[in-house]
Amino acid sequence: MTEVRGARVLLRGARPDEIEAVLRRVAAVELEARDEAAVERKRTRLRRSGERNDTEVWFVVEVGGRLVGDIQGRSSRMAMPPGVWELGVELWEEADRGRGHGREACALLTSYLFEEQGAIRVQATTDLDNTAMRRTLETLGFGFEGTLRGFMPQPEGSARDYAMYGVTDRDWRSVRERWIRAS
Repeated sequence: MTEVRGARVLLRGARPDEIEAVLRRVAAVELEARDEAAVERKRTRLRRSGERNDTEVWFVVEVGGRLVGDIQGRSSRMAMPPGVWELGVELWEEADRGRGHGREACALLTSYLFEEQGAIRVQATTDLDNTAMRRTLETLGFGFEGTLRGFMPQPEGSARDYAMYGVTDRDWRSVRERWIRAS
């Protein structure tokens, strides 16, 4: 099982005895938590976490021996050009946010995708109002590329606008040393 270690953050697969607890945390923040088939798909994905499969690599985020969130790199051959990856990160508790854990996790996964998975580009989307995530991406060297209008469906039937960010392999090589030294 792959592990990606930083100064404070460890990205790794979920251990068998952690899967149900992680699943409850992940499902708690998602609309599909009430969909039993979706929950079972997530359980299967968690069993394979820490290793690349056809569509993603999914890690839990550990800080100080405690699980604080999860992070994924997604690259479905059906949805993305070869070498293009999308980041997704969630820190489960408000108390763990704003402490640099998410930024370090994103930096670690981005480096892993470029160095180990042959990424040519890593991108991320976030709600236009998610200033913390937007700041994280900009701090890491991701460039703002535009607004995806009506991108994320909402329970009441509307859709939220999202901001698109991206970084290329060449761009990342020029900023990654800063993150390795700071970690």
